[in-house]
Amino acid sequence: MIGAGAAGLLCAIEAGRRGRKVLVLEHAERVGKKIAISGGGRCNFTNIGTSADNFVSANPHFCKSALARYPPADFISLVEKHGIAYHEKKLGQLFCN
Repeated sequence: MIGAGAAGLLCAIEAGRRGRKVLVLEHAERVGKKIAISGGGRCNFTNIGTSADNFVSANPHFCKSALARYPPADFISLVEKHGIAYHEKKLGQLFCN
């Protein structure tokens, strides 16, 4: 069981790819609602220039490891694979159309 926010949906996709049964539960009235309202209601889904330096963490190596394993370019490829239209705003911010 996973919530239907950005992290939960991505985890559900990966678990499904690995042959796991997944149940996505969400308390909000709509799946992905927080994704759609991010960026002031314009669906800001990533930033091209994201690096470990953009995060504050008790373990700074975690961000480096996570971004090395799944950089923004990988997520952009997933968005494109599913035909989701998007555009770039200032500073490499990507928004759904």
